[in-house]
Amino acid sequence: MDNLEILIDDRFVPGDPGQENLLTEHGLSIYFEKDGYKWMIDTGLSEQFAKNAACSGIDISQINHLIISHNHDDHTGGLGTFLRHNSKALIHLSEWIRESTCFSVRNNIKMDIGLDRGLLKKHESRFVWHPSENIQLTDHVWLLANIPDTYPLPMANAHLSWKHKETEEIDPFYHEMALLIKGEKNTVISACSHKGIANTLEAALGLTDKPISAFVGGTHLRDGYESEEDMLNITSLIIKRHPQLHLFTGHCTGDNTMMVLKRFLPGRVTPFCSGFRTEI
Repeated sequence: MDNLEILIDDRFVPGDPGQENLLTEHGLSIYFEKDGYKWMIDTGLSEQFAKNAACSGIDISQINHLIISHNHDDHTGGLGTFLRHNSKALIHLSEWIRESTCFSVRNNIKMDIGLDRGLLKKHESRFVWHPSENIQLTDHVWLLANIPDTYPLPMANAHLSWKHKETEEIDPFYHEMALLIKGEKNTVISACSHKGIANTLEAALGLTDKPISAFVGGTHLRDGYESEEDMLNITSLIIKRHPQLHLFTGHCTGDNTMMVLKRFLPGRVTPFCSGFRTEI
């Protein structure tokens, strides 16, 4: 079994002396080891992920692969810090990001939340651009870059748009990517799951004949959007399609949503936070 650690998340565990020095922010960064490589998914909103990594004894300069899950700044804001610390990692991102940017639209105010394009130009040779194909990166690590929309997408996506070339619309999240880690237990890691947890898991099922045992990441099921009936439909689908699944979640999963998930999936939901660790 290999280690996985949440480097930065929105939440921390109050009163845990082991976490008293760890930082939080509205962002997510995940570290894990597999196939003899050191991996990261996303860099959070700022340089804070690197400070937490140092507290955990994780050397950012030794990361071999960085996955950019999607083009939002709470997942890419620390990219400049990463590039200053690390000179060797391959940085994987979606081909859709080349000619698009993303926006948050709230109260008629539109904010650009895309990554820093200056970094793409300055460090061009570091980036590996992936088309919408699910491919094997190493022996046990698969990139999920073609996530279907069989099931409904999270309703909170309604506040998120993108401009691709000259067309602006509600973001379809073609640029979102996740990972399948094959092993003793198959694990899906999906930072925000804007394409929906059910769709992301469906993409993984197409690559393995073994069940998915764990899901690690945000669900983008924000408080005040999905109804209780919607949540029942989502969790019923998980029970039917993934009877062995344990959900490790945080970041963009709402606090009330977390309680509903625990009620509908008893014993199968674990909240994560900055410094959380598990095995994959």
